[in-house]
Amino acid sequence: MKSYHGLVLIGLISIQFVSARLENVNIKHGKVKLLSMKEMRFCYISFVTVDGEKYLIKQKKPLNKLLGVVRDALTAHIAESFGIGMAHRVDIIPAGKEFPGKFRADWPATIHTIAPGKMIKAQEGAYYEMKIKQANIGFRRDMLPWMIKHETLVKVVALDTFLCNHDRHRGNLFYNVKTDSFCAIDMDSAWKYNLCALACNNFTEMLNDKKLQLSTKEVKALTLYRDYIQFLIDNHQPEDTIKMYDYFAEKAGFVEGSDLYTQKFAEGLAYNKTMIMRSYQDAKKLVTIVDQLIKKHKKL
Repeated sequence: MKSYHGLVLIGLISIQFVSARLENVNIKHGKVKLLSMKEMRFCYISFVTVDGEKYLIKQKKPLNKLLGVVRDALTAHIAESFGIGMAHRVDIIPAGKEFPGKFRADWPATIHTIAPGKMIKAQEGAYYEMKIKQANIGFRRDMLPWMIKHETLVKVVALDTFLCNHDRHRGNLFYNVKTDSFCAIDMDSAWKYNLCALACNNFTEMLNDKKLQLSTKEVKALTLYRDYIQFLIDNHQPEDTIKMYDYFAEKAGFVEGSDLYTQKFAEGLAYNKTMIMRSYQDAKKLVTIVDQLIKKHKKL
């Protein structure tokens, strides 16, 4: 297992497409073929090929869910800091753009690379019963036994904490048996709960628990968790994250004066930006508390 100091930043924040692969997708003039479309509870899911390459198109159904397209693109962009393959890559197809697989042309949609492997809930194996969902509770002690099984799971948990992504479940985490690798998808529910603040409270309780005993492997996993949080803190300043948020929002078509820019949208945008600022400050506190817990158990 590597320490934070050995990490290499792959993708810096910049006003660009999410990745080279998506950057080269010609959504204006490329040869697009619709393969299938399915109506889900909150969205339409389509599969298309663009110049022979397969992609997924997702479009939210209710107007009050449309802000999710911005979070979907932004969170995937931040996840790419950990390197290609850690999460799928996401970009936005703007409102007003006709595109195969896009149910409503007047609303924005997202285009995604295909996650390798299968959903964890769709395959039996060592991770089938995994529970690392932080919900509105935050980091939990019972997540550690899963985190020690695979280093990427530590990254996923750290990323979810930092992004305040509360809805990590076995349906939005893929596992590729052949390559022994995970790929995180669907992080469009980020910044609803301040998971960094909740984690601070939970780790403080662990720190003060005199009966708590952590194994050597669990301490190593927490060390990585701390280092990955610090890595995200160092490379994703809240001001830069908000700039990218505004970039994706404008690209989607959420501009003042448009039909999409409702009062509810403006409130949601303001709430997300406030959460980005607050959770970032709490992430810095979290690193300090986790570090204290690590040092305490290294002495035992």
